Amino acid sequence: MGAFAQTSIKGTVKDKNTNKPLESVHITVGQKGTASDAQGTFTLSDLKQGQHTVNVTLVGYKPQRKQIQLTDKEINIEFLLEEEDVFIDEVVVSATRTESKIGDIPGRVEVITPERIAMSSYQSVDEVLASLPGVHTARSFGLFSFRATVSMRGVSAKEQARTLVLLNGVPVNKADGGSVNWNLISTGEIERIEVIKGPGSALYGGNAMGGIINVVTKKPTQKLEGSVSASYGTYSTKGINAKFAGKLNNGFYWAANGLFRNSDGYITQSFAEQQENSYIVKSTFEERVLHFKSGYDGGEKFSAEIDLTLFDDVRTTGEEVFQPLGNTREYDTYQIRSIFKGKVGKVNWNASTFFQREYYKRVSEWMKDDYTWYDVLSLRSDYGVLTSASYSLGRHTLTGGIDVRLGEVDASDVYYTSTDQVDNRGKMDFYGIYLQDEISLFDNKVNVTAGVRYDYARFYDGEFVIQSPSAETAFMYGYQFSGQDPVSWGSFSPRLSAQYKPSNTYRVYASYSRGFRPSVLDDLCRSGRVRGGFKVANPNLTPEYLDNFEVGGDYKPATWIRVAASTFFSKGRDFLYYVSTGETIEMSYGSRPVMIRSNISEVDILGLEAEFTATPVRHLTVFGGYAFASSKISGYTPIDPTDFNLTGKYLTDVPMHSFNAGAFFRHRILNVGVTSRYTGETYINDQNAYDDWVLSNQLPAKFTIDVKLSRELFKRVNLSLNIQNILDKKIYESNLSVGPGRFITLEIKAKI
Repeated sequence: MGAFAQTSIKGTVKDKNTNKPLESVHITVGQKGTASDAQGTFTLSDLKQGQHTVNVTLVGYKPQRKQIQLTDKEINIEFLLEEEDVFIDEVVVSATRTESKIGDIPGRVEVITPERIAMSSYQSVDEVLASLPGVHTARSFGLFSFRATVSMRGVSAKEQARTLVLLNGVPVNKADGGSVNWNLISTGEIERIEVIKGPGSALYGGNAMGGIINVVTKKPTQKLEGSVSASYGTYSTKGINAKFAGKLNNGFYWAANGLFRNSDGYITQSFAEQQENSYIVKSTFEERVLHFKSGYDGGEKFSAEIDLTLFDDVRTTGEEVFQPLGNTREYDTYQIRSIFKGKVGKVNWNASTFFQREYYKRVSEWMKDDYTWYDVLSLRSDYGVLTSASYSLGRHTLTGGIDVRLGEVDASDVYYTSTDQVDNRGKMDFYGIYLQDEISLFDNKVNVTAGVRYDYARFYDGEFVIQSPSAETAFMYGYQFSGQDPVSWGSFSPRLSAQYKPSNTYRVYASYSRGFRPSVLDDLCRSGRVRGGFKVANPNLTPEYLDNFEVGGDYKPATWIRVAASTFFSKGRDFLYYVSTGETIEMSYGSRPVMIRSNISEVDILGLEAEFTATPVRHLTVFGGYAFASSKISGYTPIDPTDFNLTGKYLTDVPMHSFNAGAFFRHRILNVGVTSRYTGETYINDQNAYDDWVLSNQLPAKFTIDVKLSRELFKRVNLSLNIQNILDKKIYESNLSVGPGRFITLEIKAKI
């Protein structure tokens, strides 16, 4: 009977260098698992007597295992974990769609670790990415921005559609505009962020031209866990967040997370516009997010997860004439995602489904010579299935799969001060099939990755029509279309890369990859107001292509320091870009150009990125990076022979120089994180010409410093102070709207 008696293991997990308790460490014995709490302690109960192996893992630390002999007495055990080189040993999935160590991937892959996330000052997920060289986040109004974009590799800093964003491997870019609602992703749910630079179309098709960002969220590890936090900041910005989760002994887990946040806001318009417009008011926001998740973790044989997100967001944009809230943007969204994966024999498989529907409403009103009021009502839907399967055969790991993504938009601009109704709608289907081979040679000193993907895209049911037109929309008459035949495109996207890594001290790599992207629905079938002017639909757009050649390497001369550098040249063909039609339109802040998306022929992008990370002493980590990008139009085919020739002009919104630097100081009394970011000047318009509104041809450079101070109190309470833009630098948009300046937030979090 003694062999069937049960007992338990108790223990603690600490950092070997600092002796500080480590939280959320995964501890497993056979099929049973748990995680350490804020004090680094854990308990595993109901274990049979006999010999067992205790496995301990935590991202950023070397795994440990210990053999123990369980008797009828409870055992206490302590683990002291050593930090490991995350670059060499961290496992990512998004770079190859298989589990691969970063050091074995012939390309530039970055991981934003849990420590960097915890120590950085930020209000939204996209702001965390700004600490990486060559990654540019456009969120000039901070929390008050109605849209944020993250781009990389010089393909235009305002183009989210060229950078694919995944949430646990599932795409979240919308087919309508390629945009991502970053406010939907809860900052408290992030475990790590994987960033793959350069074209990833050979694996993921469209939207992956500039790179891939995969946000990986946390899974519950304890029977019951959770936290409640409250924050208060500049402009009376208030927030409350509650999270509760649990994991059962049979492998099932669940989680629920809720966020409410709002602000009294500030005036975003320039001083000159305030003098001319008496209807300017503060820009505000109010958002609510509910997130539910449940799943089953049965190890490598089978696991499944399904999650649901509900999002309600209302943002005023700073002008109020007669409507109750003035100009507003409202996003009502729900998302459903499911992920299934497992292993059958030697085959690892993965299948994901997703459905996202966004109800977008925009109220636009202004008083200039007379009063104008119209509403934008838009229904955007995205859904699809992604599959992959991998098989290891000797030195080869073969991966392949089929992806299906469907998107559609049905929208109207309804005018109430005239008779007009402007309708736009369209559908886009994407089908892709891919195959990849990862080859390991000479005891893993040489790694070669070769792959190819074929994508087929189809645009149909597109139209842009004006009902009951008046003078208000007269300039758009010539751009109407409907009843067109479906248009389809197909493309092969190859990839070939190789690296030499004789040891963990250094590695060098070289790669070639091609990016492919059809236009988004917003450019194919919608005319409307955009940042800096007005744009009209162009249903005759063809896909764009980008061939990227890259070499790079990493050097780790000592255990406490790593340096890395990459240089690349990208050749864009049939590049999609906004150009002026030669017409202008009167907007609420003056006369602005009418633009149209066009395939401008060729673009040359030459870039360099370098970075370092060092931990010279136990409690201190310093890091920095520099990026150079020259993005120039090398061959332009004008829409009309009389048009301005853009050959030799630089792409708008791309800074030529940028750098970042920071330091993290960890101590039991106080944790301090400091990050800084410099972004160089960017051209405003396609002709790189002088702008009468900005009084220059470029927006000025930006330099910001952010600070985060945090301390743990009473073991279960964390107090933090975030100061963004501590120097209170002014950040401007192309119409000279200004960012919020210094932003201070105090947050208190209590854990259960």
